[in-house]
Amino acid sequence: MKNTVVYFSSCGLDGAGKPDPFFLQELPWLLSHFDRVVLCSYYGVADVTEPRPERVRVARPAFGELRAKVCSPFSPLLWRELNHLRRDGKLTPVNAIKLLLFTYRGQMLANWVRAVLRKDENTTLYSFWMSYDGFAAALCKKACPAARAIARGHHFDINRDANPMNPYLMKQFIGEQLDAIYPISRDAIDCLTDCAPIPPQKLHVVALGSKGGEAKEHFPAPFYQDGVLRIVSCAAVIERKQLPVLIDALALWQGGRVRWTHIGGGPDEPTVRAYAAQKLGAMHSIEFEITGMVDQEQVQQLYAAQPFDVFVNTSRSEGVPVSIMEAMHAGMLVIAPRINGIPELVDARFGILYPPEGGAAAVLRALEEIAALPRETAQAMRAASQARWNEYCRSEKLLETLFPDTAKGADKA
Repeated sequence: MKNTVVYFSSCGLDGAGKPDPFFLQELPWLLSHFDRVVLCSYYGVADVTEPRPERVRVARPAFGELRAKVCSPFSPLLWRELNHLRRDGKLTPVNAIKLLLFTYRGQMLANWVRAVLRKDENTTLYSFWMSYDGFAAALCKKACPAARAIARGHHFDINRDANPMNPYLMKQFIGEQLDAIYPISRDAIDCLTDCAPIPPQKLHVVALGSKGGEAKEHFPAPFYQDGVLRIVSCAAVIERKQLPVLIDALALWQGGRVRWTHIGGGPDEPTVRAYAAQKLGAMHSIEFEITGMVDQEQVQQLYAAQPFDVFVNTSRSEGVPVSIMEAMHAGMLVIAPRINGIPELVDARFGILYPPEGGAAAVLRALEEIAALPRETAQAMRAASQARWNEYCRSEKLLETLFPDTAKGADKA
């Protein structure tokens, strides 16, 4: 009997059929360990057979959307959560509409998947998020009890501070139905159990991870190569990432020459560029570059080609950032706020966690501490950063934890 995995991800594809980077990161491993990989996203469902597809052509099985539209307003689960909102004094027209849309989308994905599953296969239902895709996996598990069903939990999909609707988005039902849930950190477990009573035996921390072979030194620690401290940050240019905090820290810098590279773009990019020019443009000791949008592979290529001394994260809220993991893979030292799941990833062996309430002054102190390190100490920290990535962040190793009994072609019947 063949083994099939259904990968649920609401954002697994964009509207043109281009796969999401997270899906592409895991796809080669899934293809090598399952006989059939089915992707289910907001745009449809498809069998995926290539490890690096440029585009995926999806199907939207007949009546899946129509059945969801007709049935979702009458779902007992919808009414259970509406009552939950009412009890908590949060039943508003807007929240009711949000919950109805969530229910409809989850039922739509579940209908599509049930239409393409075969009776002669062992099925694993794997949701990358605990949003309506996780709800769809739970609905399929209820309809197909023999299937193994699991989900990851990240940040926006489980944290009530990130999304106040989370406690009302079927978390209890998902917890009841799935065989296991894999939040990305202990902090994420706390956030999830704050939303719903999930059986503790179903909860297991598994980091998201990043792709790449075993982390190995590309070049020696480049501290002050050519007399320049090289700083890099990587994030969407949006308010939550708080790039002006780093700019303000650099504006206070009194040390030697600095080159700051920010990798990423976004809606706030023009404003941040103008702010950086205003604060740093007249400082002869500081050069800066904001690259704009780049894809994940380009980030890894940049890290492989250019030595950086330190990676800086200044976000207001995070799960466990993949951007930090990618920097660790390249052997960088890390400066990041002590928030959410970051302290479970970064420790004093290779990084500095600053108090987020300290703002730019705290980031500046961390930069000064890094800049004062002897080269030999920096080199040892660089090795510790890569060792931590190998232990905690390598995607292929983490997938073995999610799918411990899977062997391509094996008959588990």
